[in-house]
Amino acid sequence: MFFGSDNTSPAHPKVLEALTAANEGYASPYATDRWTEELTERLRDLFQAPDALVYPMTSGTGTNAALLAAMSPPWGVAYCHETAHIEVDERGAATFYGAGLKLKALPAADSRIAPEALVAAIATDKAGHGVHAMVPSAVSVTNLTEFGEAYTPAQLGALADASRLPMHLDGARFSNALVATGVSPWEMTRELSTLSLGATKNGGMAAEAAVLFDPALQEAFESHRMRGGHNLSKARYVSAQILAWLENDLWLELAAQSNAMAARLAKGLSEVGGELAYNPDGNMIFARLPRAMHAKALGKGAVYNLWGTDTSLIGDPETPLLARFVASWSTTEADVDALLAAFAD
Repeated sequence: MFFGSDNTSPAHPKVLEALTAANEGYASPYATDRWTEELTERLRDLFQAPDALVYPMTSGTGTNAALLAAMSPPWGVAYCHETAHIEVDERGAATFYGAGLKLKALPAADSRIAPEALVAAIATDKAGHGVHAMVPSAVSVTNLTEFGEAYTPAQLGALADASRLPMHLDGARFSNALVATGVSPWEMTRELSTLSLGATKNGGMAAEAAVLFDPALQEAFESHRMRGGHNLSKARYVSAQILAWLENDLWLELAAQSNAMAARLAKGLSEVGGELAYNPDGNMIFARLPRAMHAKALGKGAVYNLWGTDTSLIGDPETPLLARFVASWSTTEADVDALLAAFAD
């Protein structure tokens, strides 16, 4: 009954096997090894981007921050959703890397940026007082979003058309978004300048990749990566993980499993009286259930997170409390059914 986070799931056995295989002998340092070269070619083919540059990373936050800093000058503005990880959960890392880069968080009816809100924000900043104003520089989207909703390629295209700015995608759950929408990697990334490709939440072990679709960002990104301490001396261990993750579409298979378990849980929660707060496109569910039901399930050993401002189990037992449930690649039907039974019994 462990639905706390997909960060807590184990690494997939095939990823661990790849790590063991990569541990044989010597290899060139600092991403000049054969695994990283192979990964670069693999991702270029996958995204149909022959000029893309690929950098193994171990931290999603470091990847996001270094990419955004490369995309914007210190006097620039990067637009994001008000719930974006870069805004809420990374303690100003993008601003720190970007030496003053400003994040502008946009409200919306759901967890996706609305094109009209983006247009209005950019227009306001462009109408600022000349050299006194910050300059619109980039847009950052998250797919899946922080509340488990998916952007489609059409929605990303609408944002690109609205902003006319370079776009970054935080893809910590990129594989889940692909499975949820049924589109190809190229369709999901064709509007992007950069991508933070995350494997850690879906079977990897500290395995991320910074993908630069715009090679002109190379020097700036490499500088921020170096100064931030993310130029990995033994990059082969990250590249080997991601290669195994991509092999025979394992990454999509694992994402399909976690998405399916989340869908099963969402259906079950609705049946026991839960109210879904967001459309569960991928592997995250946000649902409201009475305080008494939370107390009962948590008391039986269920692990998930109460969300928002009211997380106390003390109070009116009928008050609905919002909770986040996250399924991972290793979540089984038995895990889902046990959690639902803990609510229902």
